[in-house]
Amino acid sequence: MAQPVQAIVMRLNQPTPLQKYTVAVAAVLVAFGLRYGIYGTLDNRIPFGFFTSATVIAAWYGGLGPGLLAALAGLLLGDFFFLPPHASGDAMGEVVRTGIGVYAMNAALIVVLSWHLHSRMRDAEDRQRKPQHGPDTSK
Repeated sequence: MAQPVQAIVMRLNQPTPLQKYTVAVAAVLVAFGLRYGIYGTLDNRIPFGFFTSATVIAAWYGGLGPGLLAALAGLLLGDFFFLPPHASGDAMGEVVRTGIGVYAMNAALIVVLSWHLHSRMRDAEDRQRKPQHGPDTSK
């Protein structure tokens, strides 16, 4: 009787890929909405701040793929909507390049560390599921 209940609980603790990616997209959309809502106050300053939080949420909940999706979507949305316009032939300013680089490094670090954490947790769950065999005392 305990086996079916345990299987249901384990299934609830392991979200489907659709759920993981839905959380990632929702986090990015909320971050975009918040940042867009205060655009007049911040103008072109701190273009990626809210997207960093979205990346943390997506990577924590979904792991590598959803975290990368949130990081990339945040980079593209932040660049398109919240950075000063730049033509393809013009060089970006040092401040803009630095902002993009800092966001990219932080997002990559967040995603990789969350992926590592998810891998360790999966390994621990796999070890816990294996039957524990103690020393043979049947002699």
